[in-house]
Amino acid sequence: MPQKIVQSITSMPPLLAGAMAMLCYSGSFIAVRDVAGVVPPAGITFLRCTIAIIILFPFCRKSLCAQWPIIRKCWKFLALQGLLIIVCGNGVMFVGLQFTTAINGSLINSAEPVAIVAAAWMIFRDRLAVIQWLGVLISLAGVFYLVGRGSLDVLLNLELNIGDILVLISIVCWAVYAVLMRRVPPELDRLNFLFAILVAGAITVFPFWILENIYYLPTPITWTTAGVTGGLAVFASILGLLWWNRAVEGLGASRAGLLLHLIPVYTVILAVWLLDEEPFIFHAVGIGLIGIGIYLTTVHQHGSAATD
Repeated sequence: MPQKIVQSITSMPPLLAGAMAMLCYSGSFIAVRDVAGVVPPAGITFLRCTIAIIILFPFCRKSLCAQWPIIRKCWKFLALQGLLIIVCGNGVMFVGLQFTTAINGSLINSAEPVAIVAAAWMIFRDRLAVIQWLGVLISLAGVFYLVGRGSLDVLLNLELNIGDILVLISIVCWAVYAVLMRRVPPELDRLNFLFAILVAGAITVFPFWILENIYYLPTPITWTTAGVTGGLAVFASILGLLWWNRAVEGLGASRAGLLLHLIPVYTVILAVWLLDEEPFIFHAVGIGLIGIGIYLTTVHQHGSAATD
């Protein structure tokens, strides 16, 4: 990964970076759900981290040596961030997707912006302005309308299971990770930060991967496994996280969190494009509400609202 490419990724406008990150996560959401029961979740998490580490190492080896004193000084924080986003955030989400539907997962994941706002308030006493809260609520309504296919009956008839609880746990961990991003040492290169949390995540999930192979489902050595984990390594572990971190640092965790509502939007677009699914009016209404909410919260700012 040449330095110019890395610089272009990490210096991308925060709003665009967040939108690109959500596109990566939407694709990974579909991919993981598609191989549920075939490639186990701990195997996906460990292998995608390992592949990403192998890809990144040649490009950040020298800077890692130069910044080793910084990494060693804040290794506990880096380990915590790796645990939160790689294992408890993505890993637990992958486990949850083994047991729940894509619709349930999307619906529960839509609570992420609210979870980030709550975490920012509890940890740092941050708050949003009224106009930004209005944006959150409008966008949330758009997600509900989109997932419910424009029908209240669809939402009322959703059945929750253990997978939904795991998805809920994952979004709480994701929220804490996003809020704690402000404590990343400013002098620490962002590629080195990513490398460090991927190493922490791989080390933490390794024992679970071993237990999964023994007691649940061995990770199959197939082209499917290679394709899924390789794709996730590039688009979710590297590009997705670099762009997401850029969005959080540039917009603040609370406002960047609302961009997660783009995941069901991208899912609809990908389904229409790749799976030839038919678009309906409720798709346009839901996407429109989400767009208005994101505009109010991230672009249209009034007064002296305090954000993170």
